[in-house]
Amino acid sequence: MQWERVISELEADLDAEERRELAGEVADRTRRELARLRLVDRLRAAVGDAVTVGVRGTEPVNGRLIRVGPDWLLLDPVTQAAELLVPTGAITWLGGLPGQAVDPVAVPVVDQRLGLGSVLRAVARDRRVVQVRLRDGGEIGGVVARVGADYIDVADGPRAGGQRCVPFTAIAAVRMT
Repeated sequence: MQWERVISELEADLDAEERRELAGEVADRTRRELARLRLVDRLRAAVGDAVTVGVRGTEPVNGRLIRVGPDWLLLDPVTQAAELLVPTGAITWLGGLPGQAVDPVAVPVVDQRLGLGSVLRAVARDRRVVQVRLRDGGEIGGVVARVGADYIDVADGPRAGGQRCVPFTAIAAVRMT
């Protein structure tokens, strides 16, 4: 009987040790997985969902998340008729994101490469009129005349000569009118 008790206690101790090791390994793997995820991976998991976005220079925006690029998101605001293109660098906080994320490996190459500059170049190509909301709270309206690596030139109108150069880092949101 004594041997049986000693062996049972030993088995229980080994079982407990295995469970602790497994729990530690799972926690460590979870931390490693989370460490490789970026904000856009969490945002991609929320496409189609209602979110709230805190944006520098403006009130928080509630809306449905339409698309996500490597450095931007497209939001259909509840209170505005036009969609907003928001650089991720202008985001101060987010509400309504799910706990999960899209695995970065599963993101198509096109979606990984379609940066803010690419989207703004398409707007410039089409000579679309925009309202650029700035991070300091100001706004600039006009046509995106030119897009550089880290700036846009906004002209007062399709044929106007007056332009303002706006660094990407100053943009809070862009709305097509």
